[in-house]
Amino acid sequence: ADLPGFEKKDIHLDLNGDVLTISAERHSKVEDKDKKNKIVHVERSYGSYRRQFDLTGIDTAAIKAKYDNGVLTLTLPKQQTTLPEATHVEIE
Repeated sequence: ADLPGFEKKDIHLDLNGDVLTISAERHSKVEDKDKKNKIVHVERSYGSYRRQFDLTGIDTAAIKAKYDNGVLTLTLPKQQTTLPEATHVEIE
């Protein structure tokens, strides 16, 4: 997920059953002051991000996340499927 402008501490990953939720919020405030330290200009901005993904068939215990330069990378390994063992049934 591309999350430019967000800090790592503002990003939350929550797993509820087979649903992964990525959410993030950012707040910023910019003030310009003149030579007498009086405020000339104030600007505030807010941004939020929220996405949900179905993780059916994913080994949720082995999920790994990395955040670098505005990009959140998730490693989602597939669950190991075990085929039922073949058995022999005796005829009576």
